[in-house]
Amino acid sequence: MLTIDIDTGGTMTDALITDGATRHCIKVDTTPHDFTVALQTCLKEAGKLYGIDTLEEFLPKVSLIRWSSTITTNVLAERRGAKVGLLVTQGHEEDLYGEGRSAIIDELVAADAVIGLPENPEPRDILLAVKQLLESGVRRICVALAGSFPDNRNEIAIKRVIESQYPDHIIGSVPVLLGSEMAQIGHDQTRAHYSAMNAYTHSRLATSLFKAEDVLRDEFGWRGTLLIGQTSGGVARIGKTKAVDTIESGPVFGTFGGAFVAREYQLKDVVCFDVGGTTTKCSIVRNGEPVYQRGGNLMEIPVQTSFAMLRSAAIGGGSVAKVKDGRLRLGPESQGAAPGPACYALGGREATLTDAILLLGYLDPGSFLGGRRKLSVDHAKKVIEKNVAKPLGLSVEQAALVIRDEAVSVMAELIANTLAEAGLQAAATALFSFGGNGPMFGALVAERLGIAKAYAFDFGPVFGAFGSSVSDVAHVYERGVGLKWEAANQEAILKTAERLHTQAVRDLQGEGFDPSAATYRYELEFGRDANVSSNCRFDLITPRSPDEVRDAARPEGRSPALSLREIQRPGYAVGDFTTAAQNALEQAGLDKTSDPLLLIRLTARFEVGANQLQQRSERRESVKPATRPMQFNGRGAEPLPAYVWEQLNVGDTITGPAVINGATLTCPVPPKWVLTVDAYGNATMNKQA
Repeated sequence: MLTIDIDTGGTMTDALITDGATRHCIKVDTTPHDFTVALQTCLKEAGKLYGIDTLEEFLPKVSLIRWSSTITTNVLAERRGAKVGLLVTQGHEEDLYGEGRSAIIDELVAADAVIGLPENPEPRDILLAVKQLLESGVRRICVALAGSFPDNRNEIAIKRVIESQYPDHIIGSVPVLLGSEMAQIGHDQTRAHYSAMNAYTHSRLATSLFKAEDVLRDEFGWRGTLLIGQTSGGVARIGKTKAVDTIESGPVFGTFGGAFVAREYQLKDVVCFDVGGTTTKCSIVRNGEPVYQRGGNLMEIPVQTSFAMLRSAAIGGGSVAKVKDGRLRLGPESQGAAPGPACYALGGREATLTDAILLLGYLDPGSFLGGRRKLSVDHAKKVIEKNVAKPLGLSVEQAALVIRDEAVSVMAELIANTLAEAGLQAAATALFSFGGNGPMFGALVAERLGIAKAYAFDFGPVFGAFGSSVSDVAHVYERGVGLKWEAANQEAILKTAERLHTQAVRDLQGEGFDPSAATYRYELEFGRDANVSSNCRFDLITPRSPDEVRDAARPEGRSPALSLREIQRPGYAVGDFTTAAQNALEQAGLDKTSDPLLLIRLTARFEVGANQLQQRSERRESVKPATRPMQFNGRGAEPLPAYVWEQLNVGDTITGPAVINGATLTCPVPPKWVLTVDAYGNATMNKQA
């Protein structure tokens, strides 16, 4: 049986198809008007690889589809979500429990759609507020009160009042979301922000996900499993997915895929460099694991949850190049998938980064996307001449080089800042380049930063889909605690752990997965204030049986006997639950008498259809490379070798300047760089001394 992983981006939709032994990559244009069209196109193209023309015949061969997308991300970025209203504690209508005006006011929620309720509001107060919101056009209401976690009885009471007046069986029903359920954390503003983000993006995402499931099931009779990519790096069924769970899920899977490959390659520190058609993403793998951050901006909205650190710049293959005030400006505007760069000859009239790369000779006009699209050099020349070369007084060739160098500068600055934030040195870090345009700039950016080794991957153009293909079903549960780690509190703390475990078991059962085959991992966060992010996180692997947690919680005048196996990473202490937590406190320099346990987080994972890296054994007939005019250093174009990626063998080496073109991969090799095809069929590039 086949498993298929699909990653819908802003410009291209990628797919990775595997039967466990062979792997195929597919890229098609994203269809922003209806994301399920691109999904179906990927599946149809996959069927053709196996000689099957219809989805009715092909889908019975598919057991699992994992789908990640930028749907939620795009709705937030473009500010085109649903009209949302917020009920908050009186006095916090503008700050939403933070300092100064909240970032979401007038961005996601209109200022007049935030209403403060008095302490212990009467039903009349609640219904008058709801009436005001509905009359202003609000159709989804969030309730986010101060101090409503872990005790959210006041929010629940407000929801009951609203639903009694607007029950869900009538047309005038009003969906009500509670901040305490959207983000189970003690930080008041984070709960308010998460509830608003979820309400704002829910409709667009739900429409796409349920339509995809309905089409696959009802139109094509598919009975396999559809799982949705989540920001946690795991997947889950639609019914267990919140919209906020999917923000940046596609790029995040690139980070998890990078961590997987780094461990396979035995690399300690890696910077992941993902360039698409619209944006460039950068993330960090340290000691073989993604670097997380507790608190920060999620799509420019401050939150205090924990998520993989991901930084971005608005630059990609479709970025528009123009001259303003005598200087070149590249992006943030993008031509996207439609009409695309001018060289697509689909109506684009702006000069783009892709047009410049084509004129520099790096792209093969006849083999783009495996030959499914022919690129027009003439169209690229016309728009660059008009929009960049003439305004700057340069030749078309010089203008193309200036556009490339500006892109390299922006990308290098992004990576340098991200490395500095993670406390890593460029010279001691490897670079993984992926995405549709990552390998195009991998060695160029590495050279600018002094990174000695850069990688490009056979499956790099669909690297996010690869990250999805090594993911598991994952559910994350959080509970605020706020108790000091003292003997008197340990029973209550362990009972909280038991409740999380019980909820995880029920959810896995509800999705049709065997809870006894899952793994469960606790994370404990200590600190002085639930609204401050400088906490100590400590990771533990829990037992599979809630009975073990319950037994350990019985006070018998001694430490609980719950022994928990440590994660195999350096720096983590070993021992039973209380000893491990105490060691974590000491390592962080915290005092158990003044620094409480703020949060318990449980991650439940169930392994499904995991992909693996495989060494390549087949040999292909060696083919002499063609030559094509290219320009690297501003000395004008010269005929240089252009290799075909699919014709290279393990062990082949290429000394730059040269370029490699594949069906979905383009990788320039600059002067003084050497590319080697490694045992996995991937490209390793090293700077010569």
